[in-house]
Amino acid sequence: MIKFFRKIRQKMLTENKFSKYFLYAIGEIILVVIGILIALQVNNQNQVKNEKQALINYLDKIAKNVESDLKVSELMIKTRTEQSQLCANATELISNKKWNDQKTITSAVFVMIIEQPLNYNRSGFESLKNSGYLQHLDNPKVEELIYNYYNAVDKVIFEETSLQVWANDLDLELHKSGFFSEWIELEKRPNQKLNEVVGNYTDELCEHKGNNIVLSLLYRGFLFTADLTSFYKEQVTFGNELLLAIENYDKK
Repeated sequence: MIKFFRKIRQKMLTENKFSKYFLYAIGEIILVVIGILIALQVNNQNQVKNEKQALINYLDKIAKNVESDLKVSELMIKTRTEQSQLCANATELISNKKWNDQKTITSAVFVMIIEQPLNYNRSGFESLKNSGYLQHLDNPKVEELIYNYYNAVDKVIFEETSLQVWANDLDLELHKSGFFSEWIELEKRPNQKLNEVVGNYTDELCEHKGNNIVLSLLYRGFLFTADLTSFYKEQVTFGNELLLAIENYDKK
């Protein structure tokens, strides 16, 4: 193509057709400029397309993380609801000195002092933030839901951590007071499972100063674990809204 245009220019010069040559040269320059602009436009379109696909990939990863998170939270809603009722039942048994259901008392105390691990996955969100593609997200609603969801996750983690720190402090007080050494016969039977060495809760234990700590632990367990479910439910709500928004964004 270049040789073809060169031959035309040379022919015009040899025939002294300078005016035609000048117009032809301008036309050729215009064609080159148009070609460059078209190439740039195609390149920009490809770049935008690649950025959109990369963004969709990040959002899909977030969606997978959220789906996994919601399974954890839905299980925790069920677990915390059951634990709240368990603590309420144990509180009533101890307060009224009813010792016919020792399993409920033991289970309630230990579910409060044993840590509940939360395995939330933020890898997709962190990858999106670090990639710089978040600025290319042209849907403010999706971005808002992403931050709403992870703010809700942070609230859940904060509330769970606060409960665990408080329960751990009371657990330490129970050990310091000597309550556990009377209730749990670990020193007498060190090689047995925990559920086999826990003694019965009795009238004598009710007179121990650690009994008030146990009641405080159970009462807080009844109220606070029930309250925790509202934070989980908020997270689940935002999570489902985010999943729907990402699905609709992928279809654009």
